[in-house]
Amino acid sequence: MLWNFGIKDTPTFIKGIGAGGSITGLKFNLLNTNQFFISSMEGTTRLQDFKGNILRVFTSSNSCNIWFCSLDVSAKSRVVITGDNVGNVILLNMDGEELWNFRMHKKKVTHVALNPCCDWLLATASVDQTVKIWDLRQLKGKSSFLYSLPHKHPVSAACFSSDGAQLLTTDQKNEIRVYSASQWDCPQSLILHPHRHFQHLTPIKATWHPRYNLIVVGRYPDPNFKSCSPCELRTVDVFDGSSGKMMCHLYDSGYSGIISLNEFNPMGDTLASAMGYHILIWSPKEAGP
Repeated sequence: MLWNFGIKDTPTFIKGIGAGGSITGLKFNLLNTNQFFISSMEGTTRLQDFKGNILRVFTSSNSCNIWFCSLDVSAKSRVVITGDNVGNVILLNMDGEELWNFRMHKKKVTHVALNPCCDWLLATASVDQTVKIWDLRQLKGKSSFLYSLPHKHPVSAACFSSDGAQLLTTDQKNEIRVYSASQWDCPQSLILHPHRHFQHLTPIKATWHPRYNLIVVGRYPDPNFKSCSPCELRTVDVFDGSSGKMMCHLYDSGYSGIISLNEFNPMGDTLASAMGYHILIWSPKEAGP
Protein backbone atom coordinates (compact mmCIF):
# COMPACT_ATOMS: atom_id res chain seq x y z
CA MET A 1 0.00 0.00 0.00
CA LEU A 2 1.33 3.43 -0.93
CA TRP A 3 0.62 6.18 1.58
CA ASN A 4 0.30 9.79 0.50
CA PHE A 5 0.33 12.42 3.22
CA GLY A 6 -0.22 16.14 3.23
CA ILE A 7 0.91 18.76 5.73
CA LYS A 8 -1.66 20.71 7.70
CA ASP A 9 -1.45 24.37 6.66
CA THR A 10 -2.31 25.99 10.00
CA PRO A 11 -0.65 24.13 12.88
CA THR A 12 -1.18 25.16 16.49
CA PHE A 13 1.85 26.89 18.02
CA ILE A 14 2.46 26.84 21.75
CA LYS A 15 5.25 29.12 22.95
CA GLY A 16 7.91 27.47 25.11
CA ILE A 17 10.12 28.96 27.83
CA GLY A 18 13.17 29.44 25.60
CA ALA A 19 16.76 28.23 25.93
CA GLY A 20 17.22 25.36 28.37
CA GLY A 21 13.58 24.30 28.29
CA SER A 22 13.68 21.59 25.65
CA ILE A 23 10.71 19.21 25.75
CA THR A 24 11.85 15.63 26.28
CA GLY A 25 8.47 13.87 26.52
CA LEU A 26 4.87 14.64 25.61
CA LYS A 27 1.63 12.73 26.19
CA PHE A 28 -1.94 13.85 25.55
CA ASN A 29 -4.31 13.74 28.52
CA LEU A 30 -6.89 11.14 27.45
CA LEU A 31 -9.22 12.39 30.20
CA ASN A 32 -9.19 15.92 28.76
CA THR A 33 -8.12 16.37 25.14
CA ASN A 34 -7.34 20.06 25.71
CA GLN A 35 -4.46 19.17 28.02
CA PHE A 36 -1.12 17.38 27.77
CA PHE A 37 1.70 16.20 30.01
CA ILE A 38 5.29 17.37 29.44
CA SER A 39 8.73 16.49 30.79
CA SER A 40 11.50 18.95 30.06
CA MET A 41 15.12 19.94 30.56
CA GLU A 42 14.11 22.92 32.70
CA GLY A 43 13.57 20.44 35.51
CA THR A 44 9.84 19.73 35.68
CA THR A 45 7.19 17.23 34.69
CA ARG A 46 3.88 19.05 34.37
CA LEU A 47 0.34 19.17 33.01
CA GLN A 48 -0.65 22.14 30.87
CA ASP A 49 -3.28 23.26 28.37
CA PHE A 50 -3.00 24.46 24.78
CA LYS A 51 -2.92 28.09 25.91
CA GLY A 52 0.32 27.42 27.76
CA ASN A 53 -1.24 27.51 31.24
CA ILE A 54 0.49 25.17 33.72
CA LEU A 55 -2.24 23.25 35.54
CA ARG A 56 -0.11 21.04 37.79
CA VAL A 57 3.60 20.45 38.43
CA PHE A 58 4.26 16.79 39.24
CA THR A 59 8.03 16.91 39.69
CA SER A 60 10.47 19.78 40.08
CA SER A 61 14.20 19.23 40.58
CA ASN A 62 14.93 22.85 41.60
CA SER A 63 18.40 22.24 40.18
CA CYS A 64 20.07 22.95 36.86
CA ASN A 65 21.96 19.64 37.24
CA ILE A 66 18.88 17.40 37.24
CA TRP A 67 16.18 17.34 34.57
CA PHE A 68 13.49 14.97 33.34
CA CYS A 69 14.06 13.02 30.14
CA SER A 70 10.90 10.96 29.66
CA LEU A 71 7.34 10.39 30.83
CA ASP A 72 4.29 8.18 30.40
CA VAL A 73 0.73 8.29 31.70
CA SER A 74 -1.90 5.65 32.51
CA ALA A 75 -5.44 7.02 32.32
CA LYS A 76 -6.73 3.70 33.63
CA SER A 77 -4.66 3.70 36.83
CA ARG A 78 -4.46 7.52 36.92
CA VAL A 79 -0.68 7.66 37.35
CA VAL A 80 2.20 9.63 35.83
CA ILE A 81 5.70 8.18 35.58
CA THR A 82 8.86 10.11 34.72
CA GLY A 83 12.61 9.43 34.48
CA ASP A 84 15.52 11.81 35.04
CA ASN A 85 19.08 12.28 33.82
CA VAL A 86 20.75 10.51 36.75
CA GLY A 87 18.82 7.22 36.56
CA ASN A 88 15.83 7.84 38.85
CA VAL A 89 12.22 6.92 37.98
CA ILE A 90 9.33 8.52 39.88
CA LEU A 91 5.70 7.36 39.99
CA LEU A 92 2.95 9.84 40.98
CA ASN A 93 -0.83 9.87 41.08
CA MET A 94 -2.88 12.43 39.17
CA ASP A 95 -3.04 14.65 42.26
CA GLY A 96 0.74 15.00 42.17
CA GLU A 97 1.39 12.75 45.17
CA GLU A 98 4.66 10.81 44.87
CA LEU A 99 4.05 7.07 45.21
CA TRP A 100 7.66 5.97 44.91
CA ASN A 101 11.07 7.08 43.68
CA PHE A 102 13.77 4.54 42.77
CA ARG A 103 17.12 4.66 41.02
CA MET A 104 16.55 2.09 38.27
CA HIS A 105 19.57 2.75 36.02
CA LYS A 106 23.19 3.79 36.44
CA LYS A 107 22.76 6.67 33.98
CA LYS A 108 20.10 8.81 32.27
CA VAL A 109 16.65 7.26 31.81
CA THR A 110 15.86 8.19 28.22
CA HIS A 111 12.43 6.52 28.03
CA VAL A 112 9.71 5.13 30.30
CA ALA A 113 6.73 3.20 28.92
CA LEU A 114 3.76 1.54 30.64
CA ASN A 115 2.24 -1.47 28.90
CA PRO A 116 -1.15 -0.30 27.51
CA CYS A 117 -2.85 -3.61 28.37
CA CYS A 118 -1.11 -4.37 31.68
CA ASP A 119 -0.08 -0.98 33.06
CA TRP A 120 1.72 -2.59 36.00
CA LEU A 121 4.37 -3.64 33.44
CA LEU A 122 6.99 -0.94 32.88
CA ALA A 123 9.84 -0.66 30.36
CA THR A 124 12.74 1.75 30.95
CA ALA A 125 15.55 2.62 28.55
CA SER A 126 18.88 4.22 29.41
CA VAL A 127 22.19 5.44 28.06
CA ASP A 128 23.72 2.70 30.24
CA GLN A 129 23.03 0.46 27.19
CA THR A 130 20.16 -1.48 28.76
CA VAL A 131 16.40 -1.73 28.58
CA LYS A 132 14.74 -3.11 31.71
CA ILE A 133 11.26 -4.54 32.25
CA TRP A 134 9.65 -4.20 35.69
CA ASP A 135 6.55 -5.44 37.48
CA LEU A 136 5.37 -2.42 39.50
CA ARG A 137 3.44 -4.71 41.84
CA GLN A 138 6.71 -6.33 42.96
CA LEU A 139 9.06 -3.36 42.89
CA LYS A 140 11.57 -3.44 45.72
CA GLY A 141 14.54 -1.52 44.31
CA LYS A 142 16.97 -1.30 41.40
CA SER A 143 17.62 -5.06 41.34
CA SER A 144 13.97 -6.15 41.18
CA PHE A 145 13.59 -5.96 37.38
CA LEU A 146 12.08 -8.92 35.51
CA TYR A 147 14.42 -8.69 32.51
CA SER A 148 17.47 -6.67 31.50
CA LEU A 149 17.96 -6.38 27.74
CA PRO A 150 21.58 -5.43 26.91
CA HIS A 151 22.31 -3.33 23.80
CA LYS A 152 25.54 -2.50 22.00
CA HIS A 153 25.00 1.26 22.33
CA PRO A 154 23.06 3.72 24.53
CA VAL A 155 19.29 3.28 24.09
CA SER A 156 16.97 6.18 23.25
CA ALA A 157 13.57 4.50 23.44
CA ALA A 158 11.60 1.41 24.45
CA CYS A 159 7.87 1.36 23.75
CA PHE A 160 5.15 -1.29 23.83
CA SER A 161 2.86 -2.03 20.90
CA SER A 162 -0.84 -1.15 21.31
CA ASP A 163 -1.71 -4.76 22.18
CA GLY A 164 1.14 -4.88 24.72
CA ALA A 165 2.62 -8.02 23.12
CA GLN A 166 5.74 -6.45 21.57
CA LEU A 167 8.46 -4.04 22.64
CA LEU A 168 10.25 -1.73 20.21
CA THR A 169 13.71 -0.35 21.11
CA THR A 170 15.89 2.25 19.39
CA ASP A 171 19.60 2.57 20.09
CA GLN A 172 21.69 5.67 19.37
CA LYS A 173 23.44 4.32 16.30
CA ASN A 174 21.78 2.00 13.78
CA GLU A 175 19.68 -0.71 15.44
CA ILE A 176 15.93 -1.02 15.93
CA ARG A 177 14.88 -4.15 17.80
CA VAL A 178 11.51 -5.85 18.24
CA TYR A 179 10.99 -8.09 21.28
CA SER A 180 8.02 -10.39 21.91
CA ALA A 181 6.21 -11.02 25.20
CA SER A 182 6.77 -14.73 24.64
CA GLN A 183 10.53 -14.18 25.03
CA TRP A 184 11.44 -10.73 26.37
CA ASP A 185 15.13 -11.55 26.77
CA CYS A 186 15.78 -12.29 23.07
CA PRO A 187 14.93 -9.95 20.17
CA GLN A 188 12.38 -11.29 17.71
CA SER A 189 13.81 -9.19 14.89
CA LEU A 190 16.46 -6.54 14.23
CA ILE A 191 16.23 -3.69 11.70
CA LEU A 192 19.43 -1.93 10.66
CA HIS A 193 18.60 1.74 10.11
CA PRO A 194 20.65 5.01 10.14
CA HIS A 195 19.62 7.19 13.11
CA ARG A 196 22.98 8.05 14.75
CA HIS A 197 22.99 10.47 17.65
CA PHE A 198 24.92 13.65 18.42
CA GLN A 199 24.96 15.65 21.65
CA HIS A 200 22.82 18.54 20.44
CA LEU A 201 20.34 16.43 18.47
CA THR A 202 17.11 15.21 20.03
CA PRO A 203 17.53 11.40 20.05
CA ILE A 204 15.65 9.68 17.24
CA LYS A 205 12.98 7.34 18.62
CA ALA A 206 11.08 4.70 16.65
CA THR A 207 7.41 4.26 17.50
CA TRP A 208 4.44 2.00 16.69
CA HIS A 209 1.35 2.79 14.68
CA PRO A 210 -1.56 2.50 17.17
CA ARG A 211 -3.74 0.26 14.96
CA TYR A 212 -1.43 -1.59 12.56
CA ASN A 213 1.79 -3.53 13.00
CA LEU A 214 3.91 -0.74 11.57
CA ILE A 215 7.08 0.94 12.84
CA VAL A 216 7.75 4.63 12.13
CA VAL A 217 11.16 6.29 12.57
CA GLY A 218 13.10 9.31 11.30
CA ARG A 219 16.17 8.74 9.11
CA TYR A 220 19.53 10.47 9.60
CA PRO A 221 21.60 9.45 6.54
CA ASP A 222 25.04 8.13 7.49
CA PRO A 223 27.74 7.85 4.78
CA ASN A 224 29.28 4.98 6.77
CA PHE A 225 26.03 3.00 6.74
CA LYS A 226 26.25 0.06 4.34
CA SER A 227 23.16 0.87 2.24
CA CYS A 228 23.63 4.66 2.19
CA SER A 229 23.10 6.16 -1.26
CA PRO A 230 24.33 9.52 -2.60
CA CYS A 231 22.08 12.49 -1.70
CA GLU A 232 19.96 10.32 0.60
CA LEU A 233 16.98 12.22 2.04
CA ARG A 234 16.09 12.77 5.71
CA THR A 235 12.82 10.90 5.50
CA VAL A 236 10.35 9.34 7.91
CA ASP A 237 10.56 5.59 7.28
CA VAL A 238 7.71 3.10 7.73
CA PHE A 239 8.51 -0.59 8.29
CA ASP A 240 6.39 -3.70 8.57
CA GLY A 241 6.62 -4.70 12.24
CA SER A 242 6.61 -8.44 11.49
CA SER A 243 9.05 -8.72 8.61
CA GLY A 244 11.10 -5.53 9.06
CA LYS A 245 10.46 -4.73 5.38
CA MET A 246 10.47 -1.07 4.34
CA MET A 247 6.92 -0.06 3.36
CA CYS A 248 7.32 3.60 2.37
CA HIS A 249 9.03 6.93 3.09
CA LEU A 250 7.44 10.25 4.05
CA TYR A 251 9.18 13.42 2.88
CA ASP A 252 8.35 17.07 2.26
CA SER A 253 10.83 19.14 0.27
CA GLY A 254 9.96 22.29 2.20
CA TYR A 255 11.24 20.84 5.48
CA SER A 256 14.51 18.95 5.15
CA GLY A 257 15.58 18.72 8.80
CA ILE A 258 16.20 15.56 10.84
CA ILE A 259 12.93 14.20 12.24
CA SER A 260 13.62 12.88 15.73
CA LEU A 261 10.15 12.20 17.15
CA ASN A 262 6.96 10.84 15.62
CA GLU A 263 3.60 10.59 17.41
CA PHE A 264 0.28 9.29 16.06
CA ASN A 265 -3.13 10.34 17.30
CA PRO A 266 -5.15 7.45 18.87
CA MET A 267 -6.95 6.69 15.58
CA GLY A 268 -3.66 6.48 13.68
CA ASP A 269 -4.81 8.71 10.82
CA THR A 270 -2.69 11.73 11.76
CA LEU A 271 1.05 11.77 12.42
CA ALA A 272 3.00 14.56 14.13
CA SER A 273 6.74 14.67 13.31
CA ALA A 274 9.10 16.87 15.33
CA MET A 275 12.21 18.34 13.71
CA GLY A 276 14.16 21.21 15.24
CA TYR A 277 11.82 24.17 15.62
CA HIS A 278 9.08 22.65 13.46
CA ILE A 279 6.36 20.05 13.87
CA LEU A 280 4.92 18.57 10.69
CA ILE A 281 1.35 17.29 10.80
CA TRP A 282 0.77 14.55 8.22
CA SER A 283 -2.79 13.51 7.35
CA PRO A 284 -3.86 10.82 4.86
CA LYS A 285 -4.90 11.68 1.32
CA GLU A 286 -6.39 9.43 -1.30
CA ALA A 287 -4.00 6.55 -1.91
CA GLY A 288 -1.95 6.71 -5.06
CA PRO A 289 -1.63 3.96 -7.69
